[in-house]
Amino acid sequence: MSESRFEVRLNQRPADDFDQVARSSGLSRAEVFRRAIALYKTVKQEEVQQGHVILRSRDGAERELVNF
Repeated sequence: MSESRFEVRLNQRPADDFDQVARSSGLSRAEVFRRAIALYKTVKQEEVQQGHVILRSRDGAERELVNF
């Protein structure tokens, strides 16, 4: 499998959020980025197919991701 390297520049707030997600999940920054891209791709595919992406909390409350 070939690799591509590129640099992402973030303002301080999103950079801090990104690092916090990596630390709290025990994942590398690269793995967090890969998973974020996979999630984004899945959501966009649902939108194209006019589907819905629903988040459900443990108490059963639901919210829909729109304009993700």
